[in-house]
Amino acid sequence: MAYWLNHQGEVRRSLQQARIDRVNSQLKDLYGPLLVLAETNEKAWNEYRRRYIEPVGAISAGSSLPEAEETRWRTWIKSVFAPIAQQIREIITTQGDLIIGVEMPPVVLEFCAHTATYQALMEDWEGAGRDKSTLIRHPGGQFLFYVRDSYESLKAEQALLLRSVRESG
Repeated sequence: MAYWLNHQGEVRRSLQQARIDRVNSQLKDLYGPLLVLAETNEKAWNEYRRRYIEPVGAISAGSSLPEAEETRWRTWIKSVFAPIAQQIREIITTQGDLIIGVEMPPVVLEFCAHTATYQALMEDWEGAGRDKSTLIRHPGGQFLFYVRDSYESLKAEQALLLRSVRESG
C-alpha cells in the first residue's frame, strides 16, 4: 500500500511539473513576446493616428493621400508596422503549438493573414489603390485583447501552480 501511495504521489508531482513547464514555455516562448510586440504596435499606431491622422481629419472615401502623407504612411508601414507584424507572425508560426486550446483562434489567423498581405502592399505600392492598405484588415483591438487575456490567464495559472508546489513541498 505504501508503494502504491508513493507511486501515486510521484505521478501527481510529475504531472504537476509537466504542467508548470508547459505554462512557463507558453509565457516565455509565445505569449510574453506576443504581448510585448502587440503592445508596442498598439502604442505606435495610437501615436501615429494621434499625430498624423486626427489633426487632418478623415479623408473622404475615394480620395488619395497627399504625397507627403503617403510618403510618411509608407515609411511607417515599412519601418514600424510591417516589421512588428512579421515578428508576431513568425512567433506564432514557430511556437503555435503553445497556443491555448485545441484550435488556432480565428483572431490569430486573421492577424496572420493581414500580415501576409503586407509584402504585396510594399512590393506594389503604386498599384495598391487609393488607401494604400493591406487587402485583409488588421483585426483591431480583438487581437491585443486575446493576447493580453491569454497572458494574464497563464500568469494566474502559473502563480497557482507555483503556490501549490510550495505548499506541498
